[in-house]
Amino acid sequence: MPSAIRPMLATAIDRPFDSPDWLFEIKWDGYRAIAFLNQGKVRLVSRNQNELTHRYPELKDLAEAVTAKTAILDGEVVALDQQGRPSFSLMQQRTGFRPRGKPGPVNAAVSVLYYAFDLLYLDGYDWRKVPLEARKEKLRSIVTTGDGLRYSDHYQREGKALFELARKKQLEGILAKKRASAYEERRSSDWLKIKIRHRLECVIGGFTEPEGSRFHFGSIVLGLYDRQGRLVHVGQAGSGFTHKSLEEIWRVLKKLETRKNPFYGEVEAGRKVFWIRPHLVAEIEYTEWTEGSNTGSGPKLRAPVFLGLRDDKDPQECRFGQVSLGVSR
Repeated sequence: MPSAIRPMLATAIDRPFDSPDWLFEIKWDGYRAIAFLNQGKVRLVSRNQNELTHRYPELKDLAEAVTAKTAILDGEVVALDQQGRPSFSLMQQRTGFRPRGKPGPVNAAVSVLYYAFDLLYLDGYDWRKVPLEARKEKLRSIVTTGDGLRYSDHYQREGKALFELARKKQLEGILAKKRASAYEERRSSDWLKIKIRHRLECVIGGFTEPEGSRFHFGSIVLGLYDRQGRLVHVGQAGSGFTHKSLEEIWRVLKKLETRKNPFYGEVEAGRKVFWIRPHLVAEIEYTEWTEGSNTGSGPKLRAPVFLGLRDDKDPQECRFGQVSLGVSR
């Protein structure tokens, strides 16, 4: 039984499609987690190999809902809102604001569950080279749906219809996966993600001073890494915060403050910027990309909104290659 798994990652595309060679799933808006089940014990590990088990004590009995002595599942830890929709905002409330996977207090008032969508290992056999459709069929047969565990179903052929359903339900998007694909521990074009709302993860490289009646800071200064590994400024997000989150995030930012500018090239913030070491990843929602100024500083996010911190993502993953730059002129 493998002791470590790096999750297979999807490549982003812009539009849904139909195909008999692909399976289509809902994209769950939570924290990716590999579940290691061994003789009734459960260990949850994030995509960047942080231990998550202690964060979600209500998931300690997952193994009881799986017909197996040993198994490895791939899935997503999710918090559902009152309409039964996955909510990243609720997940952020549950986990709090903690950088780089550091432990913090758990808000048990927000409950979570685990959506399992793939089977990687089962009772002495490695399933990663088995075609996806067969892996999912076997996973369905060993999972008993309950309060803490659910099987993430798939739909055949009709990706466009599922995308429209997800849009109506105000979900994040869908995933398309080749039904014959093996499980590869890397980003692959055999798995595709199609988001309804434009979202991406950005590195926080600084924050601006507050303005007017606002306290703590005005906005976070965002960047993405280019092909040369340079952090390039893509805008700043000043909305999406509450009074409470402003203070919580400001405390985290202050601990990382530095005199060194982590960005390559010009930073068009409009106000004084306080630099931080680029260790934090923010989930950002935006409307589109726009051209930068005449200084050649590159494209910028239009109307970026802060959704939460992502301590399950490595800042080095936040690159221009993860998004399609449909630049508005």
